[in-house]
Amino acid sequence: MAQILDSMLAADVIVMATPVYFYTMCAQMKTVIDRTVARYTEVANKEFYFIVAAADSNKAAMERTIESFRGFTSCLPGAREKGIVLGTGAWQVGDILKSRAMQQAYEMGKAL
Repeated sequence: MAQILDSMLAADVIVMATPVYFYTMCAQMKTVIDRTVARYTEVANKEFYFIVAAADSNKAAMERTIESFRGFTSCLPGAREKGIVLGTGAWQVGDILKSRAMQQAYEMGKAL
């Protein structure tokens, strides 16, 4: 985890991506967030992008996950949300590859 945190501190832009299980982020993403607590005030002045993928086709159902990311970034000095990609309807492995979300994520990254 120390290496991940050091990378976050060195970065100008942080992309947080997670599959959505039962309308929230995966445990691994939550662990990354929680493990920043010792140095969270140093994760300052960063741009954040959020990418989530879920089986549910209702984009509004992904709002809990986005709000969880926002809860984290609201504690970080100078954090700026720059973009969100919602990949919905991904029931099976590979479903997301056929979704509009892949192109959105690509375009968002290209614009950095």
